[in-house]
Amino acid sequence: MNQLGNIRVFGTGITAHVTALLLANQGWRVHASAPRRLLEGRSQRDVRAYAINHRSRATLEACGVWPHEEGAPWVTAINQMRVFGDLGGQLTIENPNPDTSAKGHTEPVAWMVDVPELEDALREACRKQPLINTTPDEGDTPSHSSAFDLTVICEGRSSQQRQRQEIETDSVNYPHKAIAARVIADHPHGGVAQQWFDGERILALLPVGGAQGRSLAVVWSLPASEHRQWSSDTSAENTEQLAMALSTASHHALGQLRVTAGPVGFPLSVSQVTRWFEGQTVLVGDAAHTIHPLAGQGLNLGLSDAQTLADCLAIRKRWEPASAPRLMQRYQRLRRADTQTMQWATHSLFHLFTNPLSGQAPIPWVRNAGLSVFNALSPVKHWVQRLGMGN
Repeated sequence: MNQLGNIRVFGTGITAHVTALLLANQGWRVHASAPRRLLEGRSQRDVRAYAINHRSRATLEACGVWPHEEGAPWVTAINQMRVFGDLGGQLTIENPNPDTSAKGHTEPVAWMVDVPELEDALREACRKQPLINTTPDEGDTPSHSSAFDLTVICEGRSSQQRQRQEIETDSVNYPHKAIAARVIADHPHGGVAQQWFDGERILALLPVGGAQGRSLAVVWSLPASEHRQWSSDTSAENTEQLAMALSTASHHALGQLRVTAGPVGFPLSVSQVTRWFEGQTVLVGDAAHTIHPLAGQGLNLGLSDAQTLADCLAIRKRWEPASAPRLMQRYQRLRRADTQTMQWATHSLFHLFTNPLSGQAPIPWVRNAGLSVFNALSPVKHWVQRLGMGN
């Protein structure tokens, strides 16, 4: 394969590894920069799990890290999603495109993947790719990286490289914070993801551990005062109380829940950079944007960034540099529009169900009725579902 030039990728997470692999597969020599402490060893136990839509799965397949065998323990198919409002409204989401293959089954809505296993698979794929060279991050800045045709920053929401480039971010911190945990339920989850809006909090129970498993990943968005209660005390007594609170908040849909890992707290914000590229530097993933996790689209947006950047470089004229304004502007236009649409949807849902003013009659009735009406409008619902699935 002809080597097209040199690209540097800053970052150590999933999006950074995917970006490096996609570009190396095109023929670019990729110099991946990572802190020394992260260059060796396997990923540690992590309570997080990410939802992967169909487009993201195709990207991971292109990177060679999606498991070939069915039933890989770190990938769990989501066959259905159920969303419950605070006054009886309900939305059910399934794949609107039944599989017409000989298998005769319907494709999942999405898949849940465990973070450590995916990170390990990506790290191994990068190690085997001869065009990827991983080196310690010695604090170099993009402006000092003149030897590279393009520098891609994938460092996450607190990116130091982005700050050194003085790229501004429009950001809003939510009055909520979130906790992540792992629980085991009395009953199997059946590959169904469930979410509850109770007017103050947003709880998601996400299936992990295989189709017949009873393990679930928890993401609970709740007011900061309650967040402190659960995240500041990891004693056995407090963990037991958390399990009871989660069981009540989920209306005992899967019976009693028992906490097996966590909780881990993290802040919530919605943000987007004012510009996605500067000179020979371009931003990807959380370095460019953040989103509330209620729709499970955070990683999907980041992987779409990586795929779109690779697609833009694939149409580069032979005489054009990798950082050609035409290519970077195309990347920014495509990703800004897609990201803003998803951010608007999640931001609106958050405030519709959690804003104190939205608790005044008749707003709760209207929003729950709207949820149920939307559920009944099959063509519109299927169109929105396909967007969320990455189709």
